[in-house]
Amino acid sequence: MLKATFEIEVTTPLFLAGANQAEVELRPPSLRGPLRYWYRALIGGITGGDLAEVRRREAQVFGEAEHGSPISIRISEVTLPQRELPTFKRTDDQPGASYLFWSMDRTKDRPCRQYYQPGTRFQLTLTAHEKDQQALIEAIISLWLLTNLGGLGARSRRCAGSLVIRSSALSFASELELPLLSPGQATDLDTLAALLTLGLQEIKRFLSVSKLSSVENARFDIIAPGNCYIALLSPQNGWLRVDEALEAVGKQLQQYRRSLPADDRRAFGLPLPTLKKRLASPLHLHITTIDSSYVCVATIFKNRLLQQRHFNVIKNFIKNFPEATKREIEL
Repeated sequence: MLKATFEIEVTTPLFLAGANQAEVELRPPSLRGPLRYWYRALIGGITGGDLAEVRRREAQVFGEAEHGSPISIRISEVTLPQRELPTFKRTDDQPGASYLFWSMDRTKDRPCRQYYQPGTRFQLTLTAHEKDQQALIEAIISLWLLTNLGGLGARSRRCAGSLVIRSSALSFASELELPLLSPGQATDLDTLAALLTLGLQEIKRFLSVSKLSSVENARFDIIAPGNCYIALLSPQNGWLRVDEALEAVGKQLQQYRRSLPADDRRAFGLPLPTLKKRLASPLHLHITTIDSSYVCVATIFKNRLLQQRHFNVIKNFIKNFPEATKREIEL
């Protein structure tokens, strides 16, 4: 058997639950969905949005109804920074986090949601038979995208459930050499931007593509120029604490969205008080670490459900983020 082992740290509150929504629960199925999502977005850019080919390749790695995945996922050694798991409640002294995670507060149907605190660590093990080495490596690529651009659990598009890989070990030789699989590599914003760009270039090299193909009116989220925009946000010296990062990002997002006309506010997702339809936000906000500070990674996807004008509205939120240094990531 081939094995890939990762020590993963939670950097922002992680809201995960099973049948009992009041209690946290970290299980392999909670990871499979996000891994599929990021893999689909990547393969969409590689195949030019060919949905049939995307589904075929996704099934080879993560399985489908007719056959299971060749990749086994195991979570173990969950280590909490303190014994008691906290619950989330909106407070006046943390308006940014309260805005980002508002739906995790008490509702008429359930109590306040529990969460895994920043600093929680767990071991993730991916295994596969030797004949499925290619599928295992592609699952590792998906994990790299998830831990550098996305998040896990509820409110993951609004900074919750951000993860970082602290260590990694493979039981086999791999031709894929991804950066940011161990701590200490990114010491400043420019280095992080360079390493993310290098990682995307390495993924393209490994998958034997020279570029990611843009798709007009894409039917799903795709990582490709024109369909995806990635940028880093940070004050000059980074945010020194994760709660500072959450407050800054949350307050600025709330203020910016409130300043927009009603039709432009829908660009960030639905529902709104005046429009009860549901539409997932095209903006993913992820908090990561560089040296001893925190930065925000913002990713926007443009598909057929998002007009170009609304795409630009979200880009302006990033480009006009006050008192922050920005770095765009080359796709």
